Amino acid sequence: MSVTVSIIAFGLFADTGGGGTETTLATNPDTTGGTTDPTATTDPDDPDGTMTTLPGGGEDTKPPIVATGDPIPVSELTMQADGIGTLAFGTASTTVLGRFAATFGPPTDDTGFIVGSGTWGECPGDTIRVVRWGPLNIVSRGEAAISEFVSYRMDLRYGGFTSEVVDMRTLSGLRVGDTVETLRTIYEGFDILFRVYPAIGTSFELRGSAQGDILLWGPVESEADNSRVNGIYSPDVCRTA
Repeated sequence: MSVTVSIIAFGLFADTGGGGTETTLATNPDTTGGTTDPTATTDPDDPDGTMTTLPGGGEDTKPPIVATGDPIPVSELTMQADGIGTLAFGTASTTVLGRFAATFGPPTDDTGFIVGSGTWGECPGDTIRVVRWGPLNIVSRGEAAISEFVSYRMDLRYGGFTSEVVDMRTLSGLRVGDTVETLRTIYEGFDILFRVYPAIGTSFELRGSAQGDILLWGPVESEADNSRVNGIYSPDVCRTA
């Protein structure tokens, strides 16, 4: 059955296609330019071992994160295809990181500005910064003086099971740790595809239709109903060569 679903937070209207599934072997979804998998090694700070420090290094590559504004209720930090809550992609990273610092305190880790290899869905060669709160990774792109929030990845591989961050949900209510059955129930009007990645393993892809853009994706233990959703990722920012 095909229904028209209004997805205000996703910024599009999608004609859904009944939730069909498939399993294939692929690289990161909807990217070109040689994007690599996010889990190529067990080192959570450099998953594929190819992070490159910017020439010169120093503190200018890791500007301080200053808490800004009031804490945001976790219930309002909904993971969407175009941002988190009211923090839309394209917002200045200083604003976004400041709001997360005000909400969750100092970050767990911070790569500083590095030359990306595609690991985080960026185009290889882009300058990015990945700041982590527990299992939540916030990705910014641009130079230290000016950069923008471009994507996020919530992934239990990074730990933080007791962190308040894991209570963040998608706009429709899915959170990491839920079962694949819950994923299918919440998004029964959408197409959910399952693909196998060489390093990350089985991952779900949520689409408005079988040929539509990815809305959300992330690793799962398996396609079985009782398996766990281990990650929820926004679409990769590198979509064109």
